[in-house]
Amino acid sequence: MIPEQAREDIVRRKRLGQSWTSLAKHLEVEYGVTVHRTTVQRWHDREVYSDLGDSLLSGDDRIKLDKKVATFKAESTYWKKLYEQAIKQTAKTELLEETIADLAPVFKAVKIPQPTKEFKKEKAQIAVAPLSDTHIGDRVEGDQMIGLNSYNMDIFNRRLYGWANQIVQLVELRRNYAPINELVIPMLGDMISGDIHDELARTNIDNCMGQMIRGANLIGQALMFLASHFNEIRVPCVVGNHGRMTRKPPMKDKYMDWDYMLYQWVAAFCRDQKNIKFDIPRSFITSFNVHERTVVILHGDMVSGSGSGAAVMNSITKMRSVFEYGRTVDEENLSIPKHIDSVMMGHFHRIDEYDIGTGEIHIVGTMKGGDEFALQRLQVFTPPKHILTYWHPQYGCIGKETIYLNKYDRSKTIFNDTLSDVWIDA
Repeated sequence: MIPEQAREDIVRRKRLGQSWTSLAKHLEVEYGVTVHRTTVQRWHDREVYSDLGDSLLSGDDRIKLDKKVATFKAESTYWKKLYEQAIKQTAKTELLEETIADLAPVFKAVKIPQPTKEFKKEKAQIAVAPLSDTHIGDRVEGDQMIGLNSYNMDIFNRRLYGWANQIVQLVELRRNYAPINELVIPMLGDMISGDIHDELARTNIDNCMGQMIRGANLIGQALMFLASHFNEIRVPCVVGNHGRMTRKPPMKDKYMDWDYMLYQWVAAFCRDQKNIKFDIPRSFITSFNVHERTVVILHGDMVSGSGSGAAVMNSITKMRSVFEYGRTVDEENLSIPKHIDSVMMGHFHRIDEYDIGTGEIHIVGTMKGGDEFALQRLQVFTPPKHILTYWHPQYGCIGKETIYLNKYDRSKTIFNDTLSDVWIDA
């Protein structure tokens, strides 16, 4: 090893710039010690700075070195904490999803229909019926709304049944001249009322968990009702803002939302129905295809400017540029499409449409209808209504129906809103 009397000599020569090879030769000539150059290097790196570092380094060099060490230690602690949090959160989410899938009760499967007519000329169309802004659990009092609207769990149930029933009736009318075997039901968020505002937490009919599971039970029944009238039903989903679990709108982990939980429970309830397919991503935005066209869906809370036409168009124009950038990215896990043909969004509680050249931006309406906030703060009122659209393989969206939902407020036909204390026994 390096002799004691040679240590300071070796350090000094190394600081003057001598190579490890020349230092090894110097040891052999001057001190009679034969070692390999890598041995000298390892000794220097390991021993000098630990044993003689304080005496060999100048004051400024020592301060700089200590600062670097402190920085590296702090960064190591920070990244270790983030890693542990990510692992813990992922484990919780996966466990929750697996538990829902394994233990949730399942609706009895219904028979999938077969086409009853032969169409020689007309090409098959696809029906798209968004479901958005149901605000399950909200309480809107008619006397506070000067009689314009009321809303509670019973009214939601009646409107939901009316919505599903009218989709079937309208599609049957169109089937007189065109085959329609496929239905897409984009769920666009704000499915529950939530507790993000103090007055909602105070006046809601049920807490967030109750809103979520009762809503999932009823919406699952609506899908099962529709499943017996179509060969295939696709259900792409995005979360809104009312179901969030934080007071301030989050940018990270936006999917951690009661809407997301509701979708997972609906999928669990309907998992034995083979012609219903769900897409429940963790992103705030996703897309589906109708024939060869790409329809992007999002809730709409990303749009600023109170949802004016200019604000909506500006937001989608910016988002299009992001999607266009995606075309240049060679990434295997890239989940956004390469372009946008049409867009569907909720959030603004109205039906509206804007032409974007390749298709349309559809604002799809609300099942809740106008409430006290809209009437007092905004001085606007929108009746509860949704849209039903028809898509042609060549021309895209070729038709749109408006489904008025308050006509069902006194209907006696509803879905079963009863759940046992143990959900898996339902």
